[in-house]
Parts: sequence; structure tokens; C-alpha cells
Amino acid sequence: MDVYESLAKIVAERIRRIVEEERERIDRAADMVVEAVSRGCIVHVVGAGHSAMVAEEMFYRAGGLACVNPIIDTDITVAHGALRSTLLEHVEGYARALLKSARVAQGDVVIVVSTSGVNTFPVEAAMAAREMGAKTIGITSLEYSKSLEPRNRFGKRLYEVVDVYIDNKVPRGDAAIEIAEGIRVAPVSTILNSFIVNALVARATQKMLEAGIEPAIWLSSHLPGAEQHNERLFKLFGNRIKLL
Repeated sequence: MDVYESLAKIVAERIRRIVEEERERIDRAADMVVEAVSRGCIVHVVGAGHSAMVAEEMFYRAGGLACVNPIIDTDITVAHGALRSTLLEHVEGYARALLKSARVAQGDVVIVVSTSGVNTFPVEAAMAAREMGAKTIGITSLEYSKSLEPRNRFGKRLYEVVDVYIDNKVPRGDAAIEIAEGIRVAPVSTILNSFIVNALVARATQKMLEAGIEPAIWLSSHLPGAEQHNERLFKLFGNRIKLL
């Protein structure tokens, strides 16, 4: 087995499926982002464990929207230990507290990322966001999620409690290559999730321009004039995004 070719083929095929099968839902999500921006609202991104990397991917990134606020709590990532992050995904009230501390408000958009989509944290995050008046986008795997029973008192999966879900096409268990019997490697969720959110930003930006809205986009800090450009965006959004 050529693992390089195998992984490249798996990723390319699933990206192709996302483009073909999720185009309409990504478009709907982009409309939600444009509506929020037109009202001066914010896009929040939250996920537990490795899903939290999507929030980092969207935040303060060259070519990214400046109105994005990452809801990143290091206790529910692997920063302070694998077991801690796993256990906290099952603690009721935790996601709600994070969203309240992030000041999620009426008219905002909350993107919840969870490939399995069955634990308490992502489901509670989506439900709490909707109660706070925000629109919700879920990024999850239908194949994976439907193969598992919900592990929360609501008896729900993420895709069932959001305004629009985007299927990231991740296989059950995430690891995509079977090296030998019972040994699977190469998780693809981070690659596929990153593709989805960057496609979402690109489509939302395109729609903003079509609607006559000037998109606020970060520049790479290494480019000439970027410091002044980004400083202006800090002043515009610094009271609602994770500036310090």
C-alpha cells in the first residue's frame, strides 16, 4: 500500500463529495453569515477536543473574516490533558457557560463543530445558542453520527438541533486508512473541516460583495500595509472578538 496515494485519494474524494453534495447547505450557511454581518453581528465558532482547531483556523487568519470569535477553552481541548477534555464533553452546563461568557447574542451565528456529534457538549452548545437568539451551523459527519447512540440527556445528535448542518463526510472513527487488520490511522476530520469553513468564508465573502457589503478580511501581518489594515479591524470588532 502506498499510504501517500491512499490518503490523498481519500481526502480528494471526500472533498469532491462535499463540493457536490453539501453545496446547497454551505450556501445556506453563507447566507446566515452575510445576514449576521449586515446587522453588525458576530460569527462564533466552538468545538471540543480536536474540533476546537476549526475555531483557530477561522480566527485572525490571513484571508479570514474579522468578525469571527473563537470560543476556545483550553480545558476542553487537549491543552491540559486528553482525559480532562474527554470528560468535560459530558458535563452538562459547560457549553452553555462558555457561550454565555462569549456573549453570544441575538442575530449572531454560532458554528458548532463535532464530527461524531453525539456528546453533551456540541448538542448543548447548539441548543443554548438557539435559545440565545443565534443562528446555528453544525459541522459533523452523518455517517459517523448515525452509527452511534446519542450520549446526552437530550437524546439528540448535533445535526438534529442546528438550523443547518454540513456533512464533512468523515468515516466512522475518523481514521481513514486501515494499515493492518484492526489498525486504522490518518484521521481526516481536521483537513475536511478546514476545507468546509474556508469554502464557507469564500462563499460568504462573495455574497457580501454581490450585496454591496464591504467584507472585513484579515491581511497577513507580513504584507506591506497589513498592520494599519488589521488595526482598523481590531477597532471595529475588538469589543466582541478574542482580542487579548
